[in-house]
Amino acid sequence: MRRIDESISVLVNQNTEPIGFSWRGQSYVVRQRPTRWFARKEWWVESARVQRGIGAGSLEVEMWRVLAMPVSALDIASSEDSNLQTLTQFQLIHSNDNHTWRLERIFD
Repeated sequence: MRRIDESISVLVNQNTEPIGFSWRGQSYVVRQRPTRWFARKEWWVESARVQRGIGAGSLEVEMWRVLAMPVSALDIASSEDSNLQTLTQFQLIHSNDNHTWRLERIFD
């Protein structure tokens, strides 16, 4: 597992699930339905303190676990077995506050 913590561009479907993303000049396509959950923000890292009167929603962040592969590997992978070999698990964070996405971790 590698911690990355970098901004990324994400494409979502009509259900707001990630279906693809770009990171470091490479485009990735999500190959299986992603898993979503909510976690507490690392507010102690992001700011000195949370403003008084702001609800719990400002302390939560939307997390996504996706299995994806580089778009360039789609042409190379001809069978489902080879597709599974080229899949990598990524953990993405979506901030509803400012509608940004971050790549948090890669599970190699």
